[in-house]
This record gives sequence, C-alpha cells and structure tokens, in this order.
Amino acid sequence: MRDGKRKIGVHYNAAYERHDTGPFHPESANRYHVLAAALEELPDDVVRLRGRRALVSEILLVHEHYYHDLVYRDVETFSDILRTGDTAICEESYDVALEATGAVLEITDAVMRGDIDSAFCAVRPPGHHATPTRGMGFCIFNHVAIAARYLQSQHGLAKIAIIDWDVHHGNGTEAVFIEDPSVLYISLHEKNIYPFTGPATERGQGAGEGTTLNIPLPGNSDGAVALAEWKNQLEPAIEAFQPDFLLVSAGFDARIGDPVGGLRWDDATFAEMTRRTVALAEKFCQGRIVSVLEGGYNPPGLASAALAHVTALGGE
Repeated sequence: MRDGKRKIGVHYNAAYERHDTGPFHPESANRYHVLAAALEELPDDVVRLRGRRALVSEILLVHEHYYHDLVYRDVETFSDILRTGDTAICEESYDVALEATGAVLEITDAVMRGDIDSAFCAVRPPGHHATPTRGMGFCIFNHVAIAARYLQSQHGLAKIAIIDWDVHHGNGTEAVFIEDPSVLYISLHEKNIYPFTGPATERGQGAGEGTTLNIPLPGNSDGAVALAEWKNQLEPAIEAFQPDFLLVSAGFDARIGDPVGGLRWDDATFAEMTRRTVALAEKFCQGRIVSVLEGGYNPPGLASAALAHVTALGGE
C-alpha cells in the first residue's frame, strides 16, 4: 500500500437534473440537486472532474443496437416511460444518459492516466438494472458495465471487479457478465425485493461460473450484517480474482430511512465498506477505483452517505 493521502476526484453537474422524472418520482431531479449541493462543499483538494458525451459505439460495448435505437425513438416521440420497463423519460433523457455514461468513461481515463487515484461519479439516471436489451428500474444505459468493457477494450486490462452495494440487485450488470470469467460481479442487496433476482445460488454460467457472487441480506438488517458478509465472502472472492481495476455501483438506498429500501445501514457502514474497497484496490489495482452513483432516494440521507463515501475514498 502506498503512503500518504490519496488523490481523489468527484464529478457532478446540474445538467443531470434535465432528466425530468416528475416531482413525485423517487429518482427525481431534487434528489440530485441536494446531493450536488453537498458535494459542492467538499474541500478544495478533492479534484472536480469534467465529463463528456458518450459515443454511440461506446454504448454498444454493452447494449444491443436496436435497444439504443429504441431509447432514442422513445425520447424523440415524447414518451413518458421507456417501453421496455419502469423508467420515466422526458425529451432530454437520451442526451443526459449519454452524458452520464461519457462522464464515467472520461473519469475512468483520468484514473488510468494517474491524474487521480479514485473518483466518485455522481451521475443520473442510474444504470445497474439496464440489461443489453432492456431499460428498467429507473435505468437507461448501464454506465458501470460499459466502463468495464471500455477498460478492457481501450486500456487493455484483463480483469475487472465490480462491487455493487445497492439495496436492489444489479440484474442488468449481472446479465452482461454472467458468462464472462474476465469480470467479477459482486452484489450486496436486500433479498426478496425488486427486481426479485440475485439469489446466492446464482454463481455465473458457462465459462463465467464462479465469477458472479450474490450476497442477499435479510430485510431490516444493519451494517454489521453486511460487513460480516463482506469479510466472509467478498474479500476472499476479490483476493482469489486479483482484479486490475475496481468499479463500484454505489447505491445509498440501503441507508436507514430510505423510502425505497428495507436495510438499516448508517454512514459509518458506507465509510467502512469504502475503506475496505480502497485496501483491496491498493493491494491489487494500484489503488484504482471508479465509483458510480446508483440508488438513494432520501435526499439528505443520500447526501450524507455519499459524503462519507467520498471522504473514505481519500483514505481517511
């Protein structure tokens, strides 16, 4: 492990508020506004990072061409909801989703160049429910899955690990990599809730057998339960896999008081999981982590947990 304070970055942009899901939707622009205001108060030594717009070819690293075209058509024809599932859209949603994915890729490049050690990308709409052919669960494009493929195709990395700590199972990310031994997907989530996937018995398929690890947690359980499973299951899996890069789908809807989730994690839980992620990245990945916002629907709780996460990314 390297000595000294880690150089970390954050990305946030009011432009993501253009994705208008309506005032009473859990994944609302107001949720993001509160988070961005909190991130604005971070100290100056946290680098503010710019994004960019993703290319269609980058979206196609994961998503089928016809699904990309479906999203474009649904937005262009002023649909209120993506026809593949429960994702509200508006006339800006296609552009905002491309900007969200592009920002994650731009920041991945910055980490690979060594400009920063790690970064938190506060983007929306979220991504981990989006499969190659379907948007659902508030998600359009799967930013983290695309980043994994981008790291392999553009930077030549062999093995990527994805840690998904969201109260909901990241069924879309799992679907992308379920037969792929080069990507380790690990999900900590509440059992028996939306999208009703992610049993512990699902360990991957075909050549990917053993590189999917689902850790479903009992409803109403606290952070101590999650951290025990982290030590017993997640850390040995990362140790055995020895990834070149760590991606995090950072959902904060497992936090106590969230209106969507049923877990009772506190800010200290998110900070400790982050510190443990940093330790693993320092051991195997030259400290390289890109964390991407997923869920979290109590705006003050989201902001508080995300600040704990970013602070811990810096090694504190």
